[in-house]
Amino acid sequence: KVSGIQYDMYMLDNEVMGGNVGLADFNGQNIRINTSHTPQTQKIAKLHEIIHILDHAYGLKLSEEQTVYLTHALLSFIIDNQEFTNEHFLS
Repeated sequence: KVSGIQYDMYMLDNEVMGGNVGLADFNGQNIRINTSHTPQTQKIAKLHEIIHILDHAYGLKLSEEQTVYLTHALLSFIIDNQEFTNEHFLS
């Protein structure tokens, strides 16, 4: 779920994706990721598309460049601080 809305995640081949690494569809409530890329690139794309959905949901008006930087910053933080993914962190 993103902002209380269930999104479906589709892993699709390069032809279906039209060469895009990832796509977020806010109205269709789905995220599509290109499987022709490495697992690391797919992980980055998933977070990147989630940030696009958050941007749309909250009217943040992030540029693509800001979305790219935020994606890498948050992914680095999550990887470097696994305890933040612990379900008890916010309790």
